[in-house]
Amino acid sequence: MLEILAATRFAHFAAIALLFGLAVFPFYAFRPPDPALGFGRSITLCAIAALISGVLALLGAAANIGGALASAWDVNLLSSVIGDTEFGRVWVARLVLCLIIVALRTRAKAGPDPAIAVLSGVLLASVSLTGHSRSPTGALGVASVAADGLHLLAAGWWIGGLLGLVIAAQRLGHDPAGVLARFSGVGYGAVAIIVLTGVFKAWLLLGHVQALVSTPYGFTLLAKLVLFAGMGAMALSNRLWISPALARVRAADQRLWLDRLRLQAAVELGLGLLVLAAVGLLGAMEPPADAHAQSAARILAPIMASGLA
Repeated sequence: MLEILAATRFAHFAAIALLFGLAVFPFYAFRPPDPALGFGRSITLCAIAALISGVLALLGAAANIGGALASAWDVNLLSSVIGDTEFGRVWVARLVLCLIIVALRTRAKAGPDPAIAVLSGVLLASVSLTGHSRSPTGALGVASVAADGLHLLAAGWWIGGLLGLVIAAQRLGHDPAGVLARFSGVGYGAVAIIVLTGVFKAWLLLGHVQALVSTPYGFTLLAKLVLFAGMGAMALSNRLWISPALARVRAADQRLWLDRLRLQAAVELGLGLLVLAAVGLLGAMEPPADAHAQSAARILAPIMASGLA
């Protein structure tokens, strides 16, 4: 059942990450925001996909708990998951938020929508409230949830923005170098947040570097890091190679470089989706029960408590 749970979580994470990234992209990439590039249809599709995949992820969690695919349709088990677990209650609330976003999209006008940008961010960050059962409690638990939320928002900002860049590269009629430069500029901040929060969470859940190569959870996390490094390399190539070329060549000669930008952004987006697949798998796995991580949590708890008091 682990495969089903991981697959449904991946589909949901991908949908909400793309939804958030697309919703915020026009607000910083275009000067001024372009109503013709509000990504309305793509955002609607992502919102619907988020709702459907969210329902499937809930059914997948029930199947995982019951140990059989048929458990996904067990009304009593589903009622127990929804009513008796924090995960179930939070997940249902998230599904209601998905419904609200879909409803807003049916009434939305052309152009970027601030309400959908904010609500999709809340939807994405709320995944942090459905974390591992072995996550710490108390002040350190608050820090862990906050780190998860920031990690998710930064990842969605970057990966969803890549989809926005792929779409925009087909239609950019002016200032393509400026759009790429603005995307790269906020991308640096997103990458910094991803790295810092990722290191904190890895240390908290693994305890030591050896767990990266000695546990299934560690191997999966290591694969995620390799894919993330590949995304970083592609982003650096865009910034140092394509962006200067777009700023240098004449408008009539920009199509070749826009095609290259679209191709590289698509490859980078593909790597990002693989990262989200790894995230879905990690969310379905339990981190190693590591004594070092537990002792570290005990050491940090008083420090965090004093800082958050």
